[in-house]
Formats: sequence, structure tokens, C-alpha cells
Amino acid sequence: MDEETRNVEILAERALTQRGLTRAPGPLAFVYAGQQVQVTVDKSLYRGHFITVHDGHRPARQFRATAGGYDWNMIAAHIIEIAKQRIEPVACTPKPAQIKDQNRQLADELSTITGMGPDSRLSIQPSPNAPGCVRVRLDEIDLDPVSVIQLYTAVAGALPKKPNSKR
Repeated sequence: MDEETRNVEILAERALTQRGLTRAPGPLAFVYAGQQVQVTVDKSLYRGHFITVHDGHRPARQFRATAGGYDWNMIAAHIIEIAKQRIEPVACTPKPAQIKDQNRQLADELSTITGMGPDSRLSIQPSPNAPGCVRVRLDEIDLDPVSVIQLYTAVAGALPKKPNSKR
């Protein structure tokens, strides 16, 4: 490694450390949120030195000096972006139509499992608001006190707690 390249590495280390990135031991790399991102300094034949930020999953991104200096904020932001993407799982947000279909399928499966038919007093319908949930309705019926206690015991664990509940 020539002296100019080494000087650019030292400059990169100082500038990125000032922006909250920690230098990792070994080859030039910086740590953010426990994730190590590799950085290299290379020299092109015609355009001088450039800094490359590497991510194993995407093509490396190169930064060149403009007007005599590097945009250290942009380089630091790219390193932080790579580190965050490594620790945050990619969220696949289902579309409303997919949620509706999934809830309909769930309601149909539960109706089949429980043997609920159109004549049943218990109906299971897809929830329009909550993904992965169904609406259960029980027709109004007259029960003796023992049957009420048995019914409550059977469904008490599944009932959502009220905000002011002390259970």
C-alpha cells in the first residue's frame, strides 16, 4: 500500500469515527449497532483515490472525492444503512386483500374443525380489522346458571382482557 492510500485510510478512520462509527480491528471496517461493514480505499489510474463500502448482499458502492474532499456524511450514512438492514428483518406487509383472504380461509377452517354449520348458534366470521383473527358470535340463548358458568370457563382464556381489568 502506498503512502497516499494509507493517508486516505487514516483520513477515513478519523472522519467516520467523528460520525459515531467505531473502527473494527483488522482490515479497514467500521462497526455500527454490532454490525461490521468493510471499507476499502483504492486508487484508479486516472481519477485518483476512491472509497468503497462493501455489503455482501448488494454491489459495493464507491465514493470519490469531489472538490478536493469526500462526502463523509454520505459515506457514514451508507455504512449505517447497511448495518441497520442487516439487523432489521425485511417486513413483508400483506395487502388488505391478502389479509381478507387469509381471515376468510381461517374462519372456514375453524368452522370445519368445530363442525359449525349454517344451523349452528355459534358463527365464525373473518375479522375485518385484525389479521389472523376471526369474529365469533353466539346467538342469544337462555341458559341455566350452571351452563353459564361452564360456558364462561370454556371461553374465559380466549377472551381479551379489558383495559381496566384486574384479572
